[in-house]
Amino acid sequence: MSVDHSCTEREVPLVLPTRRRTFLTAAAAAVAAVGAPTLLSGCDGGSGGAGGPDGDLVIWWPGVQPTEQDFVTEILVPAFTERTGRGAKVTFIDWPDMSPRLNAGFSSGTGPDLYGHGPAAVADLVKYGRIEPLDDRLEQMEEADREDLKIGLESGVVDGAHYMFPIAATGRQVAYNAAHFEEAGLDPDAPPTTFVELREAADALAVRSGGSLERAGIVFSAEPPGMQQAYTSLLWANGGELLSEDGTTVQFNGPEGLEALEWYVSLYQGDSPVDSNLGGTWDALPPAQSPLATEDSSMLFTDPATLTQIMAAAPDLDLRFMDVLPFDSEDEPAAFGGAATGLLINPDSQKMDLAWEFMQLIGSKDYNNKYAEEVGIVPARASAVESDYVQETPAIASTVENSESFRSNPNVAGWTQIRDTLAEYLEQALNAALTPQEALDQAATELEQIIAQEG
Repeated sequence: MSVDHSCTEREVPLVLPTRRRTFLTAAAAAVAAVGAPTLLSGCDGGSGGAGGPDGDLVIWWPGVQPTEQDFVTEILVPAFTERTGRGAKVTFIDWPDMSPRLNAGFSSGTGPDLYGHGPAAVADLVKYGRIEPLDDRLEQMEEADREDLKIGLESGVVDGAHYMFPIAATGRQVAYNAAHFEEAGLDPDAPPTTFVELREAADALAVRSGGSLERAGIVFSAEPPGMQQAYTSLLWANGGELLSEDGTTVQFNGPEGLEALEWYVSLYQGDSPVDSNLGGTWDALPPAQSPLATEDSSMLFTDPATLTQIMAAAPDLDLRFMDVLPFDSEDEPAAFGGAATGLLINPDSQKMDLAWEFMQLIGSKDYNNKYAEEVGIVPARASAVESDYVQETPAIASTVENSESFRSNPNVAGWTQIRDTLAEYLEQALNAALTPQEALDQAATELEQIIAQEG
């Protein structure tokens, strides 16, 4: 971190949305970029933003996937021009490059009017005045529209104010191989309904030979964001919380958090582990090499876009999604999810009304559903469950149907540092370097220091 008299800079790791991966190299770069630190400037970059009130709306769009670019340039921008009589200049920026470009633009006063990002960066962007609040504009929308976008809108709330307009959603659920269930004497039409039952099913599904696992019962991703999202899903499903409501106090090291981590650790340690592949970054693999596609695992904790690609790569397998699970029968289902990507208005822009018009267009039912279909992702609206695209894509349909059970990570300043620090201690517990209680207590101590510094 560097500090001078005119500007304070803050490290903000880049956050990726769930989106279609076309090439292995792109997938690997995407996963690596999740934890790559960049700098977002807290300077006042001048009053001009992308320019004066006249001229094209300047948009910086995250992602360089060809189908996404085609949709934006050939469908969305012409529709925007027809609606407003104004043009839009879109620059597509690869995710690893978005934060450095924003930093340079904010510092020089040459930033865009509108830009895209993931929810994990929102609180830091708010802290340094780099997003315009949306509440006054959201109040102009029909109540039914706000309710339809509610889950995604909540992903962009900081201190009670809305800052991000969701354009794509995501969630984490358990995918499973129906044939493996039948082989193990389990009913694929009645999969586990709690994580407690899931642990029993994983033990039945695991195939062992000579003391080693030939097939995992279930696989969780093991890179830092994946571990944190898995643990957080278990914690929420068990009625626990990561932080207090105001984001100032750690709460995950209580009884609910301990029970959740003990469950997680039991997948790898103890008398009957059901996975021996700690450290596997499954999301970086091509779909055909996923442990679910290769049948090296009977279950996989994953997102709907990834499962859809796996199903396409292994069409002979009967792969399905479970509903979002509670921890036990008396708990409420919950899992990591919500908005994957959103649009944000630069407070220096002199074309905020035009930026809002663009947001409303991409967020409308017709265009948002079409956008999701073209890119292969989850629409932002709950009503999208009625669309042909969702109905014809089982994994996407399951996620939309379960949308009310998804929750976003806390929107607090320094979140990505908090996330990655927690993941370091989770990894030590999963590898039996620390007991679950030791890992949670040590993580809590370090995270409280980070929170205090950020505050």
